[in-house]
Amino acid sequence: MRKKNIRKKIIDAAVKLFARKGFYETTVNDITKAAKIAKGTAYLYFKNKTSLYVSVIEGHFVIAIEYLQKIQKEDLASTEKLQRIADEWMNYMLKFRSSFPMFSIENINLTRRIMKAVKPVIFRHIEEMIILIAQIIEDGIKKNEFRKVEPRIAALHFLNTIRTGFFVQLFIPGMSMDKNVTLELFFNGVKKRR
Repeated sequence: MRKKNIRKKIIDAAVKLFARKGFYETTVNDITKAAKIAKGTAYLYFKNKTSLYVSVIEGHFVIAIEYLQKIQKEDLASTEKLQRIADEWMNYMLKFRSSFPMFSIENINLTRRIMKAVKPVIFRHIEEMIILIAQIIEDGIKKNEFRKVEPRIAALHFLNTIRTGFFVQLFIPGMSMDKNVTLELFFNGVKKRR
């Protein structure tokens, strides 16, 4: 239990520092100071700063996938499942908005060596998320809740829709994220219905 708590303290400190200062400006020493542990202790849990960075990113994905698995098992319509997922994830992104650049903008600036460590983790988890969401969409198609579409493409579109809801606050000043508007676009598109 103690080991788990120390690991969590290191990750929590790293999340805040990576989000505020970025990968390159954050040192392991900064992280251990913020976590209030000895510098050498970090290396008992993480090989280096890159492995810590990967663990931080992976932690967010694990939480998201666990929630997906939980919702998938519930006895709800597919639309309701997707609405709950969107609501949970958008609230989660708002709660951890400071770490969001770790998943997007800052990754552009990471070296090839670091991206080599990060990409497999991100891609593996995104693939897992696409599969789980596609299963919800397939179920909705079978039950005539959705029209026939390619479930995996729709799942990827859903993931991007949720990210778009978060980007609204970053790129459109004065506009707040409205989950209902975001989901309306996902479920109904922009084309006028006849």
